[in-house]
Amino acid sequence: MSKVDNPVELASRIVDVALRAGASEADSYLRLSKNTNLSVRNGEIESIKQSNTVGLALRVTINGATALAHTTDTGQIGLMKLAMQAVDMAKILPKPKDPVVYAEAVENLTGAHPDPALAGESMDAKVSRLVAIEDAMMSVSGVTGSGGAHYSEADGETVLVNSNGVELYSPFSHLELSAEAYAEKDGESYTGGRYIEASARRHLKDPELIGKDAGWRAVSQIGAKQVPSTRASVIFTPYTGWTVLSCLAAPLRGDNVAQGRSYLADQMGKQIAASAVTIIDDPTMPDGPQHRAFDGEGVPARKITMIDGGVLSSYFTDLSSAGKLGVQPGGHGLRGSYNSKPAIGTSNYYLVAGDKTPESIIKETKRGLLLNSLAGWWVGISPVNDAFSSAVTGFWIEDGEIAYPVRSTSIAGSLREMLGSIDRVGNDLDFLAPTTTPTFRVPEMAISGV
Repeated sequence: MSKVDNPVELASRIVDVALRAGASEADSYLRLSKNTNLSVRNGEIESIKQSNTVGLALRVTINGATALAHTTDTGQIGLMKLAMQAVDMAKILPKPKDPVVYAEAVENLTGAHPDPALAGESMDAKVSRLVAIEDAMMSVSGVTGSGGAHYSEADGETVLVNSNGVELYSPFSHLELSAEAYAEKDGESYTGGRYIEASARRHLKDPELIGKDAGWRAVSQIGAKQVPSTRASVIFTPYTGWTVLSCLAAPLRGDNVAQGRSYLADQMGKQIAASAVTIIDDPTMPDGPQHRAFDGEGVPARKITMIDGGVLSSYFTDLSSAGKLGVQPGGHGLRGSYNSKPAIGTSNYYLVAGDKTPESIIKETKRGLLLNSLAGWWVGISPVNDAFSSAVTGFWIEDGEIAYPVRSTSIAGSLREMLGSIDRVGNDLDFLAPTTTPTFRVPEMAISGV
């Protein structure tokens, strides 16, 4: 990872400089990482990129107004310039309606590195992993081309210090792995792929399994067709169910709730989903892709049940929205980068597994659509609107059996009605993405095809 001799001391120093320059409150966020991006296509290395990132952000508040400045120059002169830039900006900004809230001091939350030996893995080993994935993908009968296998890695440290005495440090690693296959038949082209996020290499799965899964997802769609427009069951798999949770995140945001911009604003403690639905956000999960000890404001991470047996039990909150709602901060004030201010977000966000196998859910479906992929579902997402629609590919089910592949089809429904009617939840939950679900069934949705 990128090295700074004493990252906590560096982050503390810039806060002190800002206070001496006139800030009444301040925090600094330091992110250090060594980054690797690697692509393999047709058995050859397509690209290798490596970089070291040292990024420092400083927020300062003066007379209630807050400014954020950032830099990659952590020398003494660079720190002085950063502090003066932030202070000068804060002095001319108007006082906002909702001033920034700074976290109070907590005990040290230093965590263990998720993959301590990651820095020692050779480039040859990384390349070999991708070659093995692509070889397995191309071995699937019917696969005619490769979109390549891709790997990215960030190995680093995060530090957050503020003027209230907060001093937090945590190492991290974040890995992304993907592969894409093509299949062609009778002039038609079909695409399939596999994507994984993880905090450590031990969660990346066997390269052969990843490659064969990507290849199968392309080949399985050969001969796909539209279905007649109808209403029928829709089965979401782990590859597709995460989109429903993503749509639900916006109305669960505490800032939207506090501002009256969420259809769930007055639903706390009420039944908003089927009793089979329990949804959790857990950044403390040691093996989760988005494991963290604290958020971008310095609030300790904690496991929170958002929906418990269908009952709304919590919102995603940062310090500001928690204060407005009169609840304990949830630690959801995240920073997408060192140069961005905290914003409410999710971590390891998932639907709790049930006791049904995916095979049994299919077997118990008289007529329905098993989803393989979704596209365009994000268009029109709004915290005040619960409409859900998407173009899909998948497989038509008749009498509990997969009949044929489906494409050029779409589904639509109300998110509230979908959540409220879920009647089957699978046991196949796997944490290979930050937002994830097991297989689950919505007993009836509108399906538009021919």
